[in-house]
Parts: sequence; structure tokens; C-alpha cells
Amino acid sequence: MNRLNNKNSDIGFTLLEVMVVLSIMGLIAAMAWPAMGLLDDNERRKRTIARMEIIRRAIIGPQDQYNETGRRMIGGYVGDMKKFPDLWEPRAEIRPDFAGNAWDGTPPNPAAGLGQGPSYTLDPDLVFFRPAGRFNNKRWKWNRPYRKLFDESVNNIDHIGGLETENEGQPRGLWTRFTEDLSFDLPGHPAPGEIENEAWKGPYILSPVDKNLKAGAHYAKSDDDYRLLAPVWIDASAWEAWEDGDYAPTNHELGEFYDEKEKFRCLKNNGRLTDGWERSFKFFITADMDRPGSQIFWIISEGPDYEGKYPTKGSCNSRVWTVDSSNTMAQAYAPDTEQNKDNLVMKIFSHEFEAIFLEEKIRKEQESQVLVKNIRKALTGESPHKSNYGFTGDMQRLPHLFRWETGGGADQWDNEDGAPYTKGQPRGLWTDKPNAQVGDNIAASLWGTGWRTNYFFPPHGEKENEIIIDPWEREVLFFMDTAHKALLVLSRGEDAKFDFGTLNPDKTEPMNFTQVVDVTTYDPGLPENMDNIYTLINAYEYSPGYIGVEKIIVLNAAAGTTKARLFRGEGDLGSQTLVSFAPLTDEDGDAALDDWSTGDVGTPAFEYNDITTGKIHTGARYLVFWNDTNTNNQIDTGENFKAVIFNITAAPGTSQVPQIKVNSSDFIPAP
Repeated sequence: MNRLNNKNSDIGFTLLEVMVVLSIMGLIAAMAWPAMGLLDDNERRKRTIARMEIIRRAIIGPQDQYNETGRRMIGGYVGDMKKFPDLWEPRAEIRPDFAGNAWDGTPPNPAAGLGQGPSYTLDPDLVFFRPAGRFNNKRWKWNRPYRKLFDESVNNIDHIGGLETENEGQPRGLWTRFTEDLSFDLPGHPAPGEIENEAWKGPYILSPVDKNLKAGAHYAKSDDDYRLLAPVWIDASAWEAWEDGDYAPTNHELGEFYDEKEKFRCLKNNGRLTDGWERSFKFFITADMDRPGSQIFWIISEGPDYEGKYPTKGSCNSRVWTVDSSNTMAQAYAPDTEQNKDNLVMKIFSHEFEAIFLEEKIRKEQESQVLVKNIRKALTGESPHKSNYGFTGDMQRLPHLFRWETGGGADQWDNEDGAPYTKGQPRGLWTDKPNAQVGDNIAASLWGTGWRTNYFFPPHGEKENEIIIDPWEREVLFFMDTAHKALLVLSRGEDAKFDFGTLNPDKTEPMNFTQVVDVTTYDPGLPENMDNIYTLINAYEYSPGYIGVEKIIVLNAAAGTTKARLFRGEGDLGSQTLVSFAPLTDEDGDAALDDWSTGDVGTPAFEYNDITTGKIHTGARYLVFWNDTNTNNQIDTGENFKAVIFNITAAPGTSQVPQIKVNSSDFIPAP
């Protein structure tokens, strides 16, 4: 056997033994290297890709989930919000020579152009475009509030901090609803500033925490250190007086490799999503040049060289900006540039969900149209041209509106708060006991007048959630116009907004629920109303109705006892039409004066239309003949009767009846 040292075979090692030892040592090193925080670039790439995938799932959900129809299911932030998350940077850095009121007061009254809502615009004469932070007890903290990034297309002054150019924005909506994090009121912009709307169901990812607070210490350990990093403020005439600093004074090329301040900030990652090298990811939201109207959400790691070079929307020379709107990430990002070759790039395309959301939007709009149509039927049936089998046909009025009231030891539905509610839920459509007050129960139908049945399927919710909801799972709104006896039924559509009456600031919820409303002023052409699905129930659709009966004949009548009553409207018997006996005649030719008749051509027995003093409501109206044995002018149980039902419509000239003939021998006992 060969030895490594033939002179001393007792202590020698074979080649195989040496290889085994080296393999063990390599294995131990491989295990210890990551534990010591010393990962190689290949392992960091794997971590970066894994983190990108986590972010992608937070934004758009898993790629392998499908519904029962085989359509891909969109989850995450986009699944709820129907858009990519906005990008937010910490507050812009105030220029050292700024003399106005900035952010040092509570509450502050800052000058316009410092980057906060509602416009988020920046004035280059007041601020640098880069985000600001400071040291607090040797720890770096970002200056709040955050500012939303956007693409400015008029002057293109967003070349630093826009969605299509270099920025340090983060998709904060993935982990917090309070994206702006405004801690004090600004003029016209109260705290907490802009927040995600009620569709937000996050967090979709864990809030980023800086796990290495000492990172970047080789750049700066204090505010003074940071201030001395390149680029350095000189005075208002210097290069940085106008620009962020990513442009070197000599060669004017954009790229963070010229900017030590940005290199430092990319290592300060409390509130920033990081790659495998523990540096901040770069995020962009750009146009999709292959699909007009669509977008691309970019996630970029600058890789092991920590460098990246991005489009500038133009060039700058001697503080003069020459705009090139085609020089954007969507059109001009160059992956083969030396600084970008090792970048890791993930793109999320909006077309992945746009077609799905469009299909869903169309489906929900169709379902909402069906819902609103069914509500209309519950109210007026097929009126005005056909039968009114709805609530108004039985009750001869629109349903009262109810709201859930709390306090005073009783939580209940009620239809007034000092004055009747003009905004609320029409609970009479599905229950004859619309609130807790027994006296407010709706009387049951008798001779076609009164509550007959569930006109609309009862909502599934309980207590305050017993409301009609639309396919977007939002309350369908009802507005009562008492002056016009009209009702507006409104689904707010996909954007949840509407513009009618008194509203909250976001135009998503009604306010002042006893406000007098005029539904004729609802304007479907207003921006917030254009996707609303609505219907308007007008008074003429359920009242007045039209009927004319020329002649009524009762055979075998009893003088003073046989009577007729037309139940034509809401209220007590005084509002109905009572037809009593006339002198008995022989109408059937039996030679006996035991019949009576009333009305004739030109002088009808009764007639109601839009110009008569009395009115009749649309719906199933009852003409009841009976023997009033106790002479109280009411149809009592056990008294013999016969009912003739008319289908009263709101179409002029309908329900014209030349003659009605009944025989008292056909009467049956009243229930």
C-alpha cells in the first residue's frame, strides 16, 4: 500500500484517508458557513428568488388555484383590491436651506410641494426627491409620513421617485392598511392620511423588520456621518440644489453606484422588503408595452454587485432637464448593462387577472341588474303595463324604510328617529313585523288590501345585518322621496361609490338618514354614479289605476241588505266605494221585482282614472257583493258574499267593463 511518507509508515496517511478527511471538513464548513451568516452568492440568489415568490403570492396569490369552472383564482392583495399595491417612500428630504414650516411643528402646517397627500407632488426647490430618515439612539428611523409615488406626465419631474424610474418605494399595502401613516392632521388632509379601503383583507405578508441594525455602519453611524456621504450639499447653486444626487457632477449618468447615501439607505430595512443580500428590493409599476392599457409590477434585486442602472425619462445638463418620455422602465430598461447583468428580475403582469376581473365584473353587474329587477318586481310587480302583484299592489303605498338603532337599552329596527327615515331598508318587503314595536306590525291582507306574503326573499343576515346586499357584498341603498312618492334603489357598483344626497368624504356611504331627498335629481352621468346599477320607482307606476264599470246587476237581491263594496285603496272603509241597493227591478225576466242594477252607458256604476276626484290603486282590486244582515256596512264573518277581482293597471284606458252580473244564490259564507 502506498504511503504519503514512506520514511515513517506508522504516522502516514493513505490518499483515500486524506480525501475522506477533506470531505468531512468540507461538509462541516458547508454547515457552518450559513450559520455564521457567510452565505455564498448562489445561496443568496436562491433566497432572493424564494422571497420574490413570497411577495408575488402576497400580491396575486398562488398560481395553481382554480375555481369549479377551471378559471384561475386570483388571491392576495390584487384579489381583494383589484389593482397592484401602490408604492410608498418615506417622507421626502427637506433641503438644508428651506426656510418655511416643514415638519418640526405639531400639528405642522407645511408648505405645498413637500410630497404629502392629497396631491403628493414635490417641489424641487424645497426638497430632494430621495426619502428621508435620521438616527435615533444610533438606530436609523424613516421620517414619516410616507408619500405615494406616481407618474407625472406633464413636466416629467418624477424622474427620481416615479413608478417608471428609479425609486425606493415599497408596496406598503401588503402589510398595513395605513399606508401613508400620517400622525397629524394636515390642512385638508386629516390623519392617518390615505388608507386602503374596506376591500383590504390583509396583511398579505409579514411586516418587514430590520434584522441587522448594524448594517451600513461602515457608511454612517450618525446624522453627521450620513450628511457627509456623497452627494454632499454645498449651496443652492450646486448640482444637488435641483436634483436628487444620482447624477455625478462630471458625467451626469444615472445610477446608484454614484450615490453613497442610497447605498446606505438600501441597507436600512425596517419597513422594507429585502433580497438574499439583505438589501432593499426595487419595485416599479410600468406600462405593458405589449398590451396597451395593462401594467407590469417589477420586483428587482440588484444582485451581488449591489448596482443597478435605470431609465431617467431624459437627461440633465447644467440643471436643465430635457424630457424623453420614452426613456422609462417599460421601454428602456437594459438588462445587459454592466450594472444590471446580475440583477434578478420578476415581473407580474396585470393581464393575468384583468380578463378574470372583467369577466367577474360583468357577471356581478348582470347579477346586480337581476337583483334590482327583482326588487322592482317585489315593489310593483309588472306595473305599470301589467299586473301589480308587489307590495304597492297590496298596500297601495311604498314600504317604510328602517334603520338599526342602538342605545337606550334596546337594539332594534325602527322607521323613524324623530322624523321618518328617508334612507334605510324596506323591511316590509319580507316581514309583516318590520321592527320590535308590536303596534308597527303590518295588517294582513283583507279583500286585497294589506300585507299578503314575502314579496322579496328574506336576507340571510341577523339583527343589523338583515339587509339586502348586492353581488359585491355591499348594502343595497334605498332613498325615499316622500314629496314625489318615489323610491330610488341603488347598488353602488364595483367602485363602491355614488353621488346622491349627504355622503361621507369618500362618497361610499350615505349620511343624514332623515334628510329630505329628491330622487329626480339623481344624476347617473356623474363620475361616481357611472357604474351604479339602479332603478327608480315612480308614483305613476302604482297609482293611479284605471277602471270603468258601466253597469252592475245583482239577481235575487234583498232590498236594503244586498250591497257591494269596491276596495280600491289604503285606509278605512270610508275611502272605499260602497254601492247600495237601488229600487228593485226585474233584470232576469222572472216577473219578480227581486233584482237591482246601477249604472248605464254614459253614467257608469263607478269609474276611476287620473282625473277623477277619487283614485284607485293598481293591483288586484276586489268588488265584493254580500248580504249585510246586520246592516253595519261591513262584511262580517258568516255573511254570504261573492267577490269579483279586477286586475287594475296604470295603463290608461284599461279595465273597462261593460257589465257585471252576479246572483245572490251563488253567495257563500264569508270567512
